[in-house]
Amino acid sequence: MTEKIRILVVLPVVYTEGLKGALEDRRKLAKEMDQQTGGLVKLDVASLNKGTASIEDAYDEAINTPYILEKVKKAEEEGYNAVVIDCFGDPGLDAARELVSIPVLGANEASCHLAAQLAPRFSIINILPETEHLIRSLVTKYGLLQYLASMITINIPVLALEKDPEKTIATITQAAEKAVKEDGAYAIVLGCTGMSSLIEGVKSQLEAKGIKIPVIEPLRAAIYTAIAWTLMGASQSKEAYRPPRPKLRKLS
Repeated sequence: MTEKIRILVVLPVVYTEGLKGALEDRRKLAKEMDQQTGGLVKLDVASLNKGTASIEDAYDEAINTPYILEKVKKAEEEGYNAVVIDCFGDPGLDAARELVSIPVLGANEASCHLAAQLAPRFSIINILPETEHLIRSLVTKYGLLQYLASMITINIPVLALEKDPEKTIATITQAAEKAVKEDGAYAIVLGCTGMSSLIEGVKSQLEAKGIKIPVIEPLRAAIYTAIAWTLMGASQSKEAYRPPRPKLRKLS
C-alpha cells in the first residue's frame, strides 16, 4: 500500500479546557505516527459538537452515541480508512460497525486483547466506581474475563486526570504496583484514554521500582490495531455487523 492510511480518532465528547492536555497529546501522537511510518499514516482528531464533556457512566454513553455515529458515518464518506473511538468504554462501537464498512476500533477491545496476548493475566486501572461494572461487562463480552487479575479504581474523574499530572501518575503507579504484587497481574491496562499523556511517566516510575511489565495505553493500542487491519485489508464482518434495515426512524 503506497497511499496514506487516514485514521480518524473520534473523541466522543464535547471539547472543554479539561481536555486540552489530551488534545495536545493526540496532536503529538499524530506527528509521531507520521515520523514512525515515513508519512504513511495520517491521524486526524474530531470531538463532538453535541453531548457531554466526558463519559463516565451508561447515561453519558447513551447521550453521546448518536453524535459518535454521525462522526463515524462522515469519516467513511470523507474517505478515511479507519475510525478509532477514543474512549475506554467503547461507546457506540457495535452500532458504528453496523453503520460503515471501514474498520471501527474500540480502545477497550484493542487494549485488552493486546494485554491477553502479552501476558497470561492483566489488571485494569479504572477511574471511577460508576465505570467498574461497565468495564467488567465489556471484558466479559470480549471473552477475556479469565485473563483479568483485578480492576483497581483510583477515584479520579476524566477531566481531573491531568490537573495534577505528577499526583495522578503516582496514584496510577501505586495501583499498578498493587496489581502486580498482590493480585498477580503480569501486565497493566490503563482504563481511560484520558490517561494517554501520562503513560511514559507511569512506565518510568514502575521501572524505577524494578517492575518490568507491559503497560498498555488504550488509545495507542486501538490506533496501531487500526493500522494493522488496514494494511491487511481487513474490517469487521458484515455478516455479524449487518447494515441497519431501512425503516422509519424519527430522530427529531
